[in-house]
Parts: sequence; structure tokens; C-alpha cells
Amino acid sequence: MENSLLSASYFDVVFDPDDGSLHYTLDFTSEVSDYIIADVDIYAYGFKIISRQIDLCDLDWKQFCPLYPGQVEIDSIEYIDDSYTSQIPGIAYTVPDIDAFARIKIRNTNGTSLGCIQAFFTNGKTVSQTGVKWATAVIAGLGLLVAGVTSAFGNSNAASHVSANAVSLFLYFQSVVVITMQHVDQVPPIASAWAENLAWSMGLIKVSFMQKIFRWYVQATGGTPSLYLTSSTINILTQRSWEYASDLAARGYEIVKRSKPLVLYGNSNVLIFRGIKRIAYQANIENTSVVCTGFTFFILCAYVLVAVLFVLKYGSEVCIRAGWMKSARFYDLRQNWKAIIKGALSRYILIGFTQLVLLALWEFVQKDSPAVIVLAVLFLILAIGVLGWTSFRVHHFAKQSLQQHKNPAAVLYGNQQILDKYGFFYTMFNANKYWWGNVLLLHTFVKCIFIALCQASGKTQAMVFWIIDMVYLGLLIHFKPYLNTPTNIVNILIQLVTTLNSFMFTFFSNIFGQPAAVSSIMGWVFFILNAAFSLILLILILVLCAYVAFSKNPDARFKPATDDRTSFQRFSHNGGQKGPTAELLALGLAAKDHNENWETEIHKMQDMSKSTENSSNDVVDEDKTVPIEDDEKETFAGKIVRKLTKGRSTKRSKSQNQGKRLLSDVSYRGDNDDTIDGAEYTFEQSHKKDASVASFHHAAGRPEQETNDFIGSSNGRQSTNLDDQVNYSKF
Repeated sequence: MENSLLSASYFDVVFDPDDGSLHYTLDFTSEVSDYIIADVDIYAYGFKIISRQIDLCDLDWKQFCPLYPGQVEIDSIEYIDDSYTSQIPGIAYTVPDIDAFARIKIRNTNGTSLGCIQAFFTNGKTVSQTGVKWATAVIAGLGLLVAGVTSAFGNSNAASHVSANAVSLFLYFQSVVVITMQHVDQVPPIASAWAENLAWSMGLIKVSFMQKIFRWYVQATGGTPSLYLTSSTINILTQRSWEYASDLAARGYEIVKRSKPLVLYGNSNVLIFRGIKRIAYQANIENTSVVCTGFTFFILCAYVLVAVLFVLKYGSEVCIRAGWMKSARFYDLRQNWKAIIKGALSRYILIGFTQLVLLALWEFVQKDSPAVIVLAVLFLILAIGVLGWTSFRVHHFAKQSLQQHKNPAAVLYGNQQILDKYGFFYTMFNANKYWWGNVLLLHTFVKCIFIALCQASGKTQAMVFWIIDMVYLGLLIHFKPYLNTPTNIVNILIQLVTTLNSFMFTFFSNIFGQPAAVSSIMGWVFFILNAAFSLILLILILVLCAYVAFSKNPDARFKPATDDRTSFQRFSHNGGQKGPTAELLALGLAAKDHNENWETEIHKMQDMSKSTENSSNDVVDEDKTVPIEDDEKETFAGKIVRKLTKGRSTKRSKSQNQGKRLLSDVSYRGDNDDTIDGAEYTFEQSHKKDASVASFHHAAGRPEQETNDFIGSSNGRQSTNLDDQVNYSKF
């Protein structure tokens, strides 16, 4: 209010419905010397529910009858008549984060306006609960931990599924916090309180002794730490929060009417925090400590991750030597632990990419101290550099694989070192959509830029977020980039909820000039939607973790990816052996599914092949399909023939019979082993290079240590080329 004669620095009122007592504390400066009248309007969720005119002399408040110039400090208790208290609905005492406020216009008996005070209500109930914070953090972290441990055991399919969903859950939690960092005019208390539950995902966790260290560090490095949390002369309002009320004096607390919404502005005694500062204040973190807090917890969690991997590696070695654990356990981790630890840290940087980039960019605006700015530059280079280099290498290997094998999965999944080091960037996606990680990073990076650098315009932030999220949702639905249909559905639903959140924040920014009631109602929609969806995602993660923890074969519990990655992966978790031992182990695994009369089935298969050759023409094209009678019951041998021949004729010309044979890791072995009837065969050069061949070790007259895989290499040595002439004997 312009030219106000009242300037309040503190106003706090507590009402006890049990005895009708009103405990009020006031501290304000008055330039009025007159009898005053108060016009009181009470609003709840944008609706005016009470409107009264009160003559303060009728209340027997001697301090205000009349009011004199000077400093006024009052700390007193009054008892309200039942005629007033009965007008307060019972729901006002039970609804959490109630969105209600009282506006008191002060005037003299002649009708001249003297000042205006607006106070926000709270009933002490909120959806921001410590238990919710711990539950969301523990379950989300459990998902990533199970994914990491499963990957160390070699269960790649299970690890990919759990990891994809756990990372998506983390990114969703971060998106909720980031969107509430928009500098919009008003965020309903219920929406703000729910986002406070997830602030941990951005590293905004209050630890008292750390806050003291951060204040000292900022001051010691040339900055000026803020002391808003401990100040006794400055009141803080977090938009429509309830902590304090204030006056609308001089330039203070002007109520600016834009269509129908209410926008509040502070003065020298009252600050209104919006955007990132509001989130920090609600987390009890000083503005100058936000960046240091986020960076510190990122580093601490990285140390914990490395410590867990070291314990798994060296602990498993000790247990194996003591005979407490089988040697096959954690084989990949023990043999390739350097590549795995690099991959794990890179995945961790991917999860913290939003946190690092947003806080680093915001530090360039905040400028806490020169040292903190240097830290921001280093973390920004770390995040963009590591993930940028990973993106480049993945694109390079995929391009190389396409040129050599016409399939990006051949190298990306066939080379174990590449998979361990860079797999975090593309295993969540379909093999042909390996590039979607770049789209995800770009989407996140653009949003971080607008949040960190556009805090002066909440309307710009809200509109840009809505447009970006709608475009990303459309691309997600069109390309369906994730590894299988269920994972695609989960991520599409996550993005749909995120887009709806962005849409609701366009209303919170008052860009449409809608009534205040619309924003209040949308605040409840925001809370119900995100709370219910978060619960569903947390249950999903728990179910996935249970599948992995209580299943003897976790891979079998998950639907395979809709690509051919498994054809190129080296199943090193099957004992971790090499050479003939690996072949015998693979043979044993394949024989588990055979019937007891497998010898009879093999003879039937041979008879069927001979009868097919006799009944065919002298020369039959290989691509000609062998017809199957409808009334013929397919036997086990028939299934084997059909899978081996893929429905083609088994007739071969003489030249073909000397060369081309389908190769299976359980059907052939090196010619230095015992042969049957002295028969020997060669692996013809005309075998297609891009055929999906399972990982296979051979020992064709070579020492065991030179045994290589057909796709990918073992122990870093060059793999056998598919064009090599290798002698094989039929087993």
C-alpha cells in the first residue's frame, strides 16, 4: 500500500480452539494518532469465507483505542467470543498445509486507509514428513544398490531392468524438485511441502555442523554468508507459506491485482523467497550454503559407492581363499573391476547430472565466494566432460559396429570392456536407440539452464518447461527408446506426470491471470498426482528388488530386451572359465533342457534329414521352405531341425556339404579333441559376418590361453575373425 502509516516488522498470532485464546505478538511502527477500524477478510483456497468490520475499541484492546505514533510492541492473549470461533470450519484444524490467509485493512473513523496487514494460517499439519524423506531415499537407493550388485554377479538382464527403473525413479524425483525451483509468483503450500520431501535427491540435506563449516568456508574465501535462518530482525516469507505475516507498508507488501491473483512484494524487514531460495529456506539451508551442500553430498555419496565396490571385490577374494564362497561369485567384478568402477562412477555422475549442472550454473548468478565459483566450474566441467566423452565414445563404437557388422549391438554388447565402462549410457535403451542418452542429457541440460539463469522470470521458466516437456513426451512416445515395452510404459508415464506438473506451474506463475482459487485447487491436484505416482514407482522398485533377491535365476524373471543384445554378450558369469572348460560348461547348461531319451531323438533327427534329402530334387535351393503337414505332431528332434535349418531344406550340394555348417557353441568343438568317425569340417569364409553368434571359445590346435571369442575378445586380446579357416569336428 502506498503511503502507509503502519510499518510492521513482526506479526505472529496463535489461536487455541479448545479455550478460544488468541495469543498475538506484534512489533510495528505507527504514524497514526486516531481511533481505528479494521476490515477483516479471510480467504481459504482462494475463496472469501469470512468478512467482518471490527472496531478495536469494542474489543477493549487499550493499545489500539486510540492508536498513538511510535514503536508498538505487544505480546498478549485475548479470548475470542464463541460467535466468532464457531464460524471456523472444523476441517481447518485437520487439513495439512492449509492454504488460508487473513487480510486486515486499517482505516480511521473517516474512512481514510492507513495500512494493510496480511497473515497466513497454519494448523501445524503438513505432508512434509521425515519418514517420507527417508522412505523415498532408502527405496530409491536400494534399487540402484541391487542393480549394481546384480551386475557384479553377471546377471545382465536383471541388472539392466532394475537399473533402468531405478535411474528413472531418481530422475523423476529430481524433476519434481527442479520444477518447484521455478521463480513463480505463488506455489500452493501443499505442493511446496511435497517437493520438500524430495529435496534430498538434489543433495539439499541439512546437517547442522556442515552448515557451520559452509558459512565459515564462504566467509574465509572472500564471501559474505547469509544469516537469514538466525536473524531476529528480518522475517521470511516463502511465497504463500505461513511462517510470518507482515504489513503492506510504504513499499512493503503491496497487493498488486493482476486480474484476480495476488502477488506479494517484501520490504527491508520482510523478504519473500521464491524459486531456489525458497527450496533452500524450507530445507533450513542458508542461501550461500546451497551450492556447497549439494556438492558435498555428491562427493560423499561417491566415496560410499567406491567403498562398497572395494568391499565387494576384496571381500569376495578373501571369502574365496577361505573357501566360504565359490570362485564363480563376483568373477566379472574381480577380473574387470577397474572398468566396472569407472562405469559405476560414470553412472553416478549421470544420476547427479541435474544436481551438478543446475547448482554450478546458479552459482554463477549467486556468487557466494570466489572459491565456490571455482568449485562450480570444476563440477560443471566434470559433469559435462565425463558424459560428453561417454556420449562421443558410444557413438564412435556404435558407428564402427554398424560399418563392420551392420548392427550397433555387436560391439556395444560384444566387447566386455566397452560394456563395463560405457554400458550405463545405453543399456537402459534398445540397442538400436543407443543414442537416446544424448536426447535425455540435452533435455535435462536445457531445463537446468532456464532454472539456474532465469530466476528473474518465473513466467518464462514455466512456459519453457511446459513446451520442452511436451516435445520430449512426444518423442518418447514416437521412438519408444527403452529396452522393452514395460520399461517404455513406465518412462512414458513418468514423463506424462512431469508434463502435467509443468502445465500446472504455468498457472502458478499467473501467466493466464486466473483466479486465486484455480491455483489453490491445482496445488491439491499436484500433491495427489505426485504422491500416488511416487508410491506406485516405489512399490515397483521393491517388487523388482524382491525378484532379484529371492530368485535363483534373476535373468529369467525379466522379459528380455526387444533387441539382439544377448546374441553378442559374453556370458562370463557361467563360471568364468575359458577354453574347453567353458565349452563343456555351456554343453552341460544346454543339456539341462534335453529329455532323458536324447539319443533316440538325435537318431530320429538324422533319419528325418535323410528322408528329406531322398524326397527332394537333385538340387534344391537353400531358401526354399520345407512344408510341414498340419496333422504332424512336432517332436523334439523336429524342433532341433527346424531351429538349425530355420525351415529350409537340409539338402546340400557336394561343395556345400564340404564347407558350410551352422555353428553352435554346444554342437562343435576343436579338432584337437576326440572326433566321431574321423569326420572333420571347416568353418567356411562365406559365413555371414553379421550373423548373431553366441560367445564361443574354441581350442583348434591352440593353447588354452590363446582361446578367443568369435565376437568380442577375451582378456583384451584380438578376437578370432569369422573369416578364419578353423577346423571343427562334429560332436
